[in-house]
Amino acid sequence: MIVTVVATLLLALRAGRMPPLSQVPTPYSASKNQITSFDDNPPFKGAVVLEDLGSPDLHRYRIRRYFLDDSGKLMKPLSEYEVPSITSSTSTENILKHIVNRLAYLDAPVDTKEVAESIEFYLRSGKRAIGAARRVLKNGNVTDDQSMVVKDLCSGHGLTGMLFAACNPPGRLKASMRVLLVDRNEPQSHSILRDLISEVCPWVNQDTVQFVDADLDEYVTKSLSDDATNEASIIISTHACGSLTDDVISYAVNSRAASVSVMPCCYTGTAKGAPYGVQRMFGVSASADIMRSFLLHDNGYHVDFAAIPKAITPMNRLIVAERRC
Repeated sequence: MIVTVVATLLLALRAGRMPPLSQVPTPYSASKNQITSFDDNPPFKGAVVLEDLGSPDLHRYRIRRYFLDDSGKLMKPLSEYEVPSITSSTSTENILKHIVNRLAYLDAPVDTKEVAESIEFYLRSGKRAIGAARRVLKNGNVTDDQSMVVKDLCSGHGLTGMLFAACNPPGRLKASMRVLLVDRNEPQSHSILRDLISEVCPWVNQDTVQFVDADLDEYVTKSLSDDATNEASIIISTHACGSLTDDVISYAVNSRAASVSVMPCCYTGTAKGAPYGVQRMFGVSASADIMRSFLLHDNGYHVDFAAIPKAITPMNRLIVAERRC
């Protein structure tokens, strides 16, 4: 709620050089520019629901343990699990449930916290991100070989990026989708997770998912120098530390990404440029994210905030931005 109110106040202060909101055509909402409440601790949407134990670190145990009963045995129906048949009509909810079940059944090397975080991030940003990419392709008159690329920057094991591909089977979109995962070093867990997800969603494989071993600066420099393509890019990043989130946003703007969704963390020093009174009243983290939202807004993006449950992480706010075409 605080972020929404502050952003509205700052928009009012800048109204001298901006047209009234009522005069700005927007495809993003049916409401008439009415302020709605912001839930900074929403309920879970996904298949993994965590109890708030006071510290997210208490959920840093492998996903298999989440499905164990008091005697240490796998709960039904997971104990009788079989690989399902997924089609383009299978709901996102069921795809995610089957992926979680497979990861747990085969004791995948990933924490329950991280599985919940990736699922909740996708469910709160994926639909809007993909919608923005589809609009970019449509308005760019790209009719043949339509393609989207999800770039998960500072990706770690890459589960979040792979869920974007997994939840969009071939035939669901009028475009192909590939995933680039970018981080300094590819963790050993990445290929294991990819292969396990591939058993449920065969289109998530080495052909559609690529891991790039590179520092963010190195990747950005190379990527921006490459020739432009007809692909619509979706930029995501979960907990890129400190100013790395700003680097992700800057890359999204400079590369004219269709959308960018980030969940920042480690805010020290990130609110530079925000008025002292705003920082003192609302804190560094909210001030930093408000500044980030204005940077995106001024560069032609429709910007919104979202959140995942605090039981996963106290650094739970998302910035979700869609390029105005």
